[in-house]
Amino acid sequence: MLEEPAPRRPSLRRTLLMYLGLLSLLATGVLFYLARDYGHRAADRSYDHLLVSSTLSIVDSVALADGQWQVDLPYAALDLLAMAPEDRVFYRVSDAKGPAITGYADLPAPPRLPAEGRPLLFDAVYSGEPVRFAVVTRRFSSPASQDQVVVQVGQTRRARQALANDLVLRATAAAALLSVLSLLLVWLGVRRALRPLKQLEDDLSQREPSDLAPLQDTAPKELEQMVGALNRFMSRLQDSNDGLRAFMAEAAHQMRTPLAAIRAQAQLGVEEDQPEEMRRSLEAIERNASHMSRLLNQLLSDASVLHRASLQSFEPVELGQVLRQAVADALPPGGQSPPLQLSLPDTPVHIRGDALLLREAFKNLIDNAVRHGGADNPLELEMRVFQADCQVTLSDRGPGIAPGDAGRLFERFARGAHAGPGGAGLGLAIVRRVIQAHRGHIALDNREGGGLRVTVVLPRMP
Repeated sequence: MLEEPAPRRPSLRRTLLMYLGLLSLLATGVLFYLARDYGHRAADRSYDHLLVSSTLSIVDSVALADGQWQVDLPYAALDLLAMAPEDRVFYRVSDAKGPAITGYADLPAPPRLPAEGRPLLFDAVYSGEPVRFAVVTRRFSSPASQDQVVVQVGQTRRARQALANDLVLRATAAAALLSVLSLLLVWLGVRRALRPLKQLEDDLSQREPSDLAPLQDTAPKELEQMVGALNRFMSRLQDSNDGLRAFMAEAAHQMRTPLAAIRAQAQLGVEEDQPEEMRRSLEAIERNASHMSRLLNQLLSDASVLHRASLQSFEPVELGQVLRQAVADALPPGGQSPPLQLSLPDTPVHIRGDALLLREAFKNLIDNAVRHGGADNPLELEMRVFQADCQVTLSDRGPGIAPGDAGRLFERFARGAHAGPGGAGLGLAIVRRVIQAHRGHIALDNREGGGLRVTVVLPRMP
């Protein structure tokens, strides 16, 4: 079976070149349209000026004498238009009543007669060709009569069309050259702009897997945020790797002791012939195996907390319900558990968090209080609500902590001076990690009259 080819990934360089190239082509098209419009307007202005000048020259040659029109046609005026040999020129001189005095009698009539001294320009078709016409009127008076003359001169559009085409061609050639140069500059600009990405790629590809040093801050302004994010990510990864290496080393050290004890007791049991000695060896093996089991469970719990805390998939949680569930899990009914006084507000208190992590954290605190306080010492769990946060306090009647242990006990595998046998030293470290993931803080202090007080402060939802 043939494998389907991998989908082609988009290229940043190709995308930039495509869009900038399309923009350049669009600009060229706009320039062509503007040049074409300008060419036609410029050609019309040039030839319209000649056309009006010829028309005014002819009207200046008209006179009214004894009621008769006299026209001394200035052929020099028509010679101006004859400078374009490919064009044909037409003219007509008529009075306002309509009859032609001289020229082409069948020329198209203007849409209206212009005011005296204000030439009128219009387009029409004559002899099967488009023709541009200029019309001028003038009023004449004599002792015998008064009348108005109309002079109309037309020229075909071949020369002006040729001039417009030449202007458009020159402008198009300039626009095309400008477009090619702009595309070249775009290509060079994109290549230069993407060079820092290539440098970042080379820097990262040449590094050793363990090299998480920050990238050099020489990237352009647009890449500062990406480089900063990469550096922050590598810093977090470096911290995580350092913590993982320290954790693995400490975990190996902590597990080496019970494993060595189990092995030693097993060897003694094999060598002993007396049942009592063999029994003591087996009991020692069972104690060390139980300790190792608790250690492994807490290691798994710590790994789970690390994973869930990194996800930050928090949602509204009712803290009172979390505390009730933690108490039910840590102090199941029917067991040999110390009495616990639970004081919660009458109204629900909501925070943003992970209900499972919070329940495990408070369960660890209660387990710790039961282990160190004993089954006969009462526990007090109280929640107080303030404007911006809520405070949960767990108090026991155990031995408390030694001076200087309050901060150290939150470290992995740290055990206090009054700690009993069997603990792994991970419970409080797990609790602090959960509380910090919820942007809270935790503190330990000895209560008056003996015992330990654990105070947890968590931010409330508004």
